[in-house]
Amino acid sequence: MDVRSVGAQYAEMMKLQEKTLLEAKKRKGERPCDRKSREHTYNKFMVHLLATGFKEDRHQVHSSFVPPAYPPCTTPVDELRHIAINQLQLETHHRGTYLLLHSITPPNRMTAIMAVMEDENSDVMMVQLYQQEDEGNRAAVDIVNVGTILLIKEPYFKVMGDGEYGLRVDHLSDVIHIKEDDARSPRAWQPRLVEIGNSVESLKAKGNLSMEKSRYWDAIAEYSDALECPATADQIDVIKRNRSLGFLKNKQFDAGLADSGFPNFNRNPNDKALYRAAEALYGLENFGQCCQVLELLCTNFPHNTEASKSLVRAQSRSLEQKTGAYDFKLLQAKAKKLRPPHLDHATYIGPVEIRQTEFKGRGLFVTKAVKAGDLLLCEKAFSHAYADEGADAGNKSSSKISILLNPGSKQGFMGTQADLIKLIVQKLFRNPSLAPAFTTLYHGTYEGVSTPTVDGQSIVDTFLVERIVALNVFGCPVSSLDSHNERCGRLSLLHGRSGDEGAHHSCGIWRHASYINHSCMSNARRAFIGNMMIVRASRDLEAGTEITFWYHSPDANSVKDLDKKLKHWGFTCRCALCLDARATDMNVFQKRQRLIGSLKREFEKSTLPIKSAESIEHLLDALNQTYKKPAETVPRLLIWDPQLALTRLYAMKHKAGKTVESAAKVLTSLGFVVVGADSSQTCLAIVKWGLLVDHLVEVFEHLETAFAAMGALEDSERAKKCAKTTYKILVGEDVSFQKTYCQTEKKIVEWKNLGGRS
Repeated sequence: MDVRSVGAQYAEMMKLQEKTLLEAKKRKGERPCDRKSREHTYNKFMVHLLATGFKEDRHQVHSSFVPPAYPPCTTPVDELRHIAINQLQLETHHRGTYLLLHSITPPNRMTAIMAVMEDENSDVMMVQLYQQEDEGNRAAVDIVNVGTILLIKEPYFKVMGDGEYGLRVDHLSDVIHIKEDDARSPRAWQPRLVEIGNSVESLKAKGNLSMEKSRYWDAIAEYSDALECPATADQIDVIKRNRSLGFLKNKQFDAGLADSGFPNFNRNPNDKALYRAAEALYGLENFGQCCQVLELLCTNFPHNTEASKSLVRAQSRSLEQKTGAYDFKLLQAKAKKLRPPHLDHATYIGPVEIRQTEFKGRGLFVTKAVKAGDLLLCEKAFSHAYADEGADAGNKSSSKISILLNPGSKQGFMGTQADLIKLIVQKLFRNPSLAPAFTTLYHGTYEGVSTPTVDGQSIVDTFLVERIVALNVFGCPVSSLDSHNERCGRLSLLHGRSGDEGAHHSCGIWRHASYINHSCMSNARRAFIGNMMIVRASRDLEAGTEITFWYHSPDANSVKDLDKKLKHWGFTCRCALCLDARATDMNVFQKRQRLIGSLKREFEKSTLPIKSAESIEHLLDALNQTYKKPAETVPRLLIWDPQLALTRLYAMKHKAGKTVESAAKVLTSLGFVVVGADSSQTCLAIVKWGLLVDHLVEVFEHLETAFAAMGALEDSERAKKCAKTTYKILVGEDVSFQKTYCQTEKKIVEWKNLGGRS
């Protein structure tokens, strides 16, 4: 949804990759006798490493392929059998076995972290580790470096892209870092000088030093070693509190919460333990329990100012979560300033619930009647990958734009999807309690493993994550306010509006919004502020109505193009618009295009005297005649744009009556049912809302200005209210409305001075 799909552009590349995979499969089970020598493999790797300078070029767009899916290992390592490199078979997942490898090179970070590693027989091969942390969070040399020992579970031996052989590891839990003094480590890999006499206090001191250096992963390991030593109850409490902080810094909120002692604190809980528990609960977005812990902390330690500040912060999140009351002006300011634009705010789930639909799987339904503009969701992204395409595109806090191609599904995306997959894999690996909420999202026919943990580590199926992301990802701007202003800055389709609107490089997963099904006749609209998605009703809905919004905006010219876009989700849209388009004869489509061409030529004339309006109106009438069903049932998407251009013409000539009449026709073409937008004495009112486009705010502004010029001040105020509601639906909030549309008051004064001609 709103992501840049490039499957068609890279179809040939995917075909070539499929051919390569088929050729590789022919060698399945083969033990290659042409493996390169240790010296050749080492030298080739080091030359490439030196050539790249081990620097990430964040401006270069890399491409990567999603390999054929395979499940992670679910067998405990103690039940696996040790094998060596010379026993490996090509294109094979060696189930029931493990490899013990020792790195002989520094790492090179590309799409994966790569290093040349040896086994105890001194045979070597390239190893690729995928889904590892970004360089900005943890340097590659802290994951693999010369001397690092890795245990690779059920290794996948394959033909690499350059035709040589190596291991590819896609699942985080399939790799275990082994200490040099581990009993499984061969003697030749063990340190010559063995450190002896490590006590609980010395290991704790090491952990403290690592914390000071922000090497949280080392600190966690050292505190864990300390807890293996004989220790008093007090020492254990202190070390666990320290390790809890390390976990929190590493965003391992589940483990940090467990080490804090929550929920079974003793009668006199330590202030640090309480604070650690509160931080972990906040990170898990459990704001209710977070407030309870902080209230206890503030009661027991009334002079703890940090606790008081944290309580106010947590209470704000809890209030947002319960009521949906947000300071949207503050949200917009934060989104404009922060990079990445990740906002510290809570998710609000409004009057909605997930239910089974008749034909479309699960969907989201309103539980009570709502009005157009009402807030249904204000949801924080489960995960969000931001692509900074401006002056700071080299900022390490942003994700890299890359091309992710999946030959199996024939799909390709340009954007931050590859980084998003990695972010989600890392998040679930660190916090297994969050997995059920994510893995229950729609994932097509792919079934992941059911075993949640192995060897004390959570199991995250990378390919399940990839499928969920592919089917549920939303492309997003930093702010829909900016997108709205940009789109409204382009006059119309007749004046060259881009056909690639709405596609973004930044993307994310919003869990509840993922349950909203598609319809071109949408009754809700999504907007973004940073990593917050705001979903509002775009028309009045009765209780029990399914919420829908479009995954791709309806195409007035070709239903086939829309069908191609929706094929990705495995369905064909059966809304009134699509059914009517399929039933419409090709000759009618061609006639419409001829009329649009004539309209374009009329509008492109160097001068547009008001008498040209008559010719334009005749063409618009002819275009309307090509539609059989009423616009209320099937909106006329080719009409609103030229009709709005005509409305502008009347407004420029200060023809108030004609402006009202033309603006009303714009609304009608979009499926609105409006009364009072004529010369009658009926008050202006929207009986039924239609489809929303960004230029709709302008339509209501024309009505506001024209009614004011005619002296119909109450109708002018009603039109302004409609403009504000429309803006709120499109942008997500209305606090910026006055600033964005500040010229309307001036126009009203100008028209009044001219006498409001009709």
